[in-house]
Amino acid sequence: MVEVLFDTAVRGSIIALLAVGLTMVQGTLKFANVAHVEFATLGGYAAVALTGAGLGLMASSVLAAVIVAAISVLLNRVLFRRLLKSGPMIALIGSLALSIVTRALLQLTYGSRPQYLPVPLERGMSFRGVLITPSQVWLIIISVGLLALLVLLLKFTSLGRAVRAVAANPELADVSGINQKRVTDVVWVLSSALAAVAGILLAIGSAVGIELGFNLLLPVFAAAIVGGLGSVGGAIIAAYVLAFAESLVLQVNWGAALGASYHVDVSYRPAVGFLLLVVMLAFRPQGLMGRAVRRG
Repeated sequence: MVEVLFDTAVRGSIIALLAVGLTMVQGTLKFANVAHVEFATLGGYAAVALTGAGLGLMASSVLAAVIVAAISVLLNRVLFRRLLKSGPMIALIGSLALSIVTRALLQLTYGSRPQYLPVPLERGMSFRGVLITPSQVWLIIISVGLLALLVLLLKFTSLGRAVRAVAANPELADVSGINQKRVTDVVWVLSSALAAVAGILLAIGSAVGIELGFNLLLPVFAAAIVGGLGSVGGAIIAAYVLAFAESLVLQVNWGAALGASYHVDVSYRPAVGFLLLVVMLAFRPQGLMGRAVRRG
């Protein structure tokens, strides 16, 4: 069980960093940004490029997140504002195209081989039979810290109230004098920076490849939908619930009742998120912390 809980903390933290950004964009702009997971890939590659230019790992990580945030704001102003004038479905299709183009450009630049950050070799420590590395511990601490800061920002600051106002009622927010364009820019900065941090943390722990973000697309969307689209708290809870379900399914010996040994292959991990998503849509379509939709 210790291994399940630790794996849940690591996996859930990464999914949560991405899911909260996705749900914030959905909540304020009312479209599903498929390209959101690519900000994680861009963050990892940007950190690799900056460390290759001679910057330290910490400085490279911070600067990479800033660069990705700037790119996201530029994409919002140049691309998505225009696409949203034609409707959320057009914006969704545009984000899918952007995702494909991003991976193609990265492959053209770096090739298909994984890229590595200059991280020193680590010595893992054993805790109740589970091997834990310092980078995994830092991944959890940094992720949880950033998620806590985001929740506090949205709940207790004027900026957070403006974001929630635009998400709840854009027309009323506009009448109240809230600058919606500025608020959406802030949402893009926060969401993309968190995604970039997730990509950098994954790159520190292993490597970064062109499929890094794409491989997280299903669990991230599942967490955002299960948590209730637009609900940051719901996305965080759902991310860890999903990670726990994935870890538990992989660790359980499903053949024990028959006196055999059978464990689900790790390649089936995304199916857990898909199954959880289907169950949630069937019994509670508004998500864990979403509002029920009135019919009729």
